[in-house]
Amino acid sequence: MSDANGLSAALRTLSGGEFVDLTHTLEEGVPTVPTHARYGHTLYESYEKGDAACHYRLTLGEHTGTHMDAPLHFIAEGDAHYDISSIPLDRLVGRAASIDVTDIGPNETVPADRIREWESEHGALEAGDRVLFRFGWDRHWGTGGDGSYYIEEWPGLSAEAAAYLTDADIAVVGCDTAAIDVSGDEGFPAHYELLGNEVYIVENLTNLGALPPFSLLVTLPLKIGDGSGSPIRAVAVVE
Repeated sequence: MSDANGLSAALRTLSGGEFVDLTHTLEEGVPTVPTHARYGHTLYESYEKGDAACHYRLTLGEHTGTHMDAPLHFIAEGDAHYDISSIPLDRLVGRAASIDVTDIGPNETVPADRIREWESEHGALEAGDRVLFRFGWDRHWGTGGDGSYYIEEWPGLSAEAAAYLTDADIAVVGCDTAAIDVSGDEGFPAHYELLGNEVYIVENLTNLGALPPFSLLVTLPLKIGDGSGSPIRAVAVVE
């Protein structure tokens, strides 16, 4: 598909499509990987105190809530697209494939064959696509103790599946779990494979069950200089 045809298709989808929010609400007590900063929302000005305006101070990490990983998150050295502020914009908006892997159990991984099976049914992935894995893990999301299991025993992507996606020149890989690597795997093979090949990662998605096999995905991070990642507002547009 030419760039012009791709743009025309995207504009038609945007103008006549249904918007699906794939982003968790940020609020105090949301699940956070133990090594990452907690989210805080502190009132600074309020009408009740007699102030003319209302505003809050936010305290959060680059990987709080629904967020994107840049190569800097795991790769010690990189090129011009290494940090979150330098990711090309055309990598952040485009066609997304949604793959249902809700049968993958806790602490299990998705093999490459599952991607091949999906392609045989729905069509081949194309260079520059985004691929979203729906584990259904967002059902464990919650605040405080209600979300404690979310950061335990989550499933993930196998090293061979990650390599399959980099070979296919995928732009972004997303999941509705705390991380793309399975819980407890401190070798982080999927992170190293994807980020090392400039495939950006989106984690802590939600509502992936509302998506058809293909949709238009928008994942825009904050433009943080030397950022290893950023919270995002992830939105899909469905024809």
